[in-house]
Amino acid sequence: MTEDMNSETKPSRTPESTPSGTDHARCIERIGNLKECFRISALINSTLQLDEVLENIMTTSRAILKADACSLMLVDEQTCELVFEVAQGPVADKLKCGFRLRKGEGIAGHVFETGSPQLVEDAYCDPRFHQDFDRKTGYRTHSILCVPLKVKDRVIGISQVINRLDGLPFDREDEETLTLLCDHAAIAIENARMHRDLLRKQQMESDLAFAVTVQRSFLPRDVPRVAGCGFRAHYQPALQVSGDFYDFIPLDDNRLGILIGDVSGKGVASALAMARLTSDFRLHAIRERDAGILVARINNLLCEQSCRGMFATLLYMVLDTKDRTITFVNAGHLPFLVWNPAGRDLKMAADSSGPPLGILPDQPYPAFREKLKADDGVVLLTDGLLDAKNSKGDRFGWKRLEETLCRGGSAADDIARRLAEAVRDFAQGCPPADDTTFVVLSVEGP
Repeated sequence: MTEDMNSETKPSRTPESTPSGTDHARCIERIGNLKECFRISALINSTLQLDEVLENIMTTSRAILKADACSLMLVDEQTCELVFEVAQGPVADKLKCGFRLRKGEGIAGHVFETGSPQLVEDAYCDPRFHQDFDRKTGYRTHSILCVPLKVKDRVIGISQVINRLDGLPFDREDEETLTLLCDHAAIAIENARMHRDLLRKQQMESDLAFAVTVQRSFLPRDVPRVAGCGFRAHYQPALQVSGDFYDFIPLDDNRLGILIGDVSGKGVASALAMARLTSDFRLHAIRERDAGILVARINNLLCEQSCRGMFATLLYMVLDTKDRTITFVNAGHLPFLVWNPAGRDLKMAADSSGPPLGILPDQPYPAFREKLKADDGVVLLTDGLLDAKNSKGDRFGWKRLEETLCRGGSAADDIARRLAEAVRDFAQGCPPADDTTFVVLSVEGP
C-alpha cells in the first residue's frame, strides 16, 4: 500500500518536459560560447594596435560562431560610409581592403542605417543582398548575421559572419552571442583609435617643435653691432611656425644687407619655403654686389622651385655704413618708413615695387638709393603688424603706426619698444591673425 501510494505521488516526466539530447548539447554549447565571449573580451582588449584589435575580433567571432567567413567594416566619419577593414574566409583575399558601402546599401548598409542587427537565413531571398561578389568569386553565401558596433548608441562599424560550418542558418542565440562580443569589440576599437590618434598628435607636436627649432635657426641670433647705427628686430609668428623672415647679411667692411619678407600662407609649408629662400638669398647676396640683379636672380630661382602657387614678397636693403646711404629693392613688399624726430619728419619710401617673387620669371627689379640723415629711424615691416585686430575687429593700420612712430625718438630700441607695446595694447589679448615682423635701423649722431 505504501509502495503504491509512493508510486502514485511521485511526479512523472512527460516526453515534452524532458530535454532532448540535441537541445541539451545546444545549451552546453551556448554556455560555452558565453564563457568564451567573456574570456575573449580580455584578448580583444589586450592590445592598443588597431590592426591587431580588428584581427582579434574577426578571429574570435569566426571561432565562437563557427562561421565559414567574416568581415568587419568601420565608419568613415568624413564621408559617412562603411569601409572594409579586414576579412577572413575562403575568398577573403578577393575582398578589397578599403571597399566602401553607402549608408542603406546592402545588408551591412541597412544595419548601419538602422543600428539594429540583421539575421538573414537565406541571403539569396533577401533583395538587399548583392550577388555580384558570389558570381565573381564562386563563393555561395547562405546565411548572414550582421551586427552593429556601437559606442554610446553611435554606430562606429559593422561586424558580419557568413555561413555556419554545420550548414545550419544562424539563429537568435548566435545573434545574442555576436552582439555581446561586438559590445566589447566596439570599446576596444574606440580605445585603439584614441591611442592611435594620441600617438599621431604627439608625433605631430614633436615634428612641429623640431620645425620651430629649424626655422628659428635661419633667423639671426643677434642684431649687428655697427658704430653709429642701431638695430632691433621683432618676430612673432601667428602659429608656431611662420612665413615671415628677416636677416642681417654682412657683405664687406662697410656694407650690410638687411632683408625682410613674407612667404604666402602660414604653417609648416610656408616655414619650409621661408627657410630655403633665406638660405638661398644669403648665399647669392655674398656673391652678387648689385642688389637689383640679386633679387632678379632669386626670383628666377623661386619660379623654378615654387609649387602650389607659393610666392614671396621681399624688401632688400643694403646699408653703406661709411657714407650712410641705403640701396633698396622692393619685390611686392610694403614700403619702409623713415622717421626723424628733429624735423618732425615722417616719410614713406616711394612706391617703387616690382612684382612678388616666384610669379613672373626674367623680371627686372630696379634698385634705388637714398641718403640717410643723422637721427633717422628706418622701419621695415610685414603686413601682420598693420593687420593686427582688436576685439571689435578694427585693424591697427597705417595711421596708428605713424602716430606711434611720431610719439618718441628715433633710436632703434625706442622705436621697437613703442611699436611692440602699441600693437599689444591695441590687440587687447586677441590672437594675431598673421605673422608680425619688423626691423628697425637707426642712424645715431652726426
